[in-house]
Amino acid sequence: MKRSKKWLYEANQLCAELGSEDGIDPRILARKYDSKPSDHKVQQLSKKAKQILSLVLTGELGDPIFQNLDVIAVNASEDGQFLVVTVHHMDSDLALDRRYILNKLQAIQGYLRSVIAQAVKRKHVPTLKFQLMVASDEVSSYAN
Repeated sequence: MKRSKKWLYEANQLCAELGSEDGIDPRILARKYDSKPSDHKVQQLSKKAKQILSLVLTGELGDPIFQNLDVIAVNASEDGQFLVVTVHHMDSDLALDRRYILNKLQAIQGYLRSVIAQAVKRKHVPTLKFQLMVASDEVSSYAN
């Protein structure tokens, strides 16, 4: 029996039916079916952006509205063009207009992007979109 026919015979003995992926290195198949190879970098940027925004909003800016904001999450959009920043106003006694807070955040967006770019050593940082979480678990977002 030739070597190739012997291999086919042994393969038939090991499994009920042969498939198109039999005999292929599993590492090659894993790379082929991996859908998001750059997901790690996006998560790393989101994590660092959350840290920087928390520090800048509570410490660097002198406005008491920003000092009472807590950055809950920073998530990248699917296409990577936006960073969605979810903030929560910690002072529940202070009745502030949600639009006012979101407009103030949007007004300093350029400064915040430049601080993030310096911290992560990148030339381009995605545009920031802000969401304000309130006590009743509603989310208000800024629409451009």
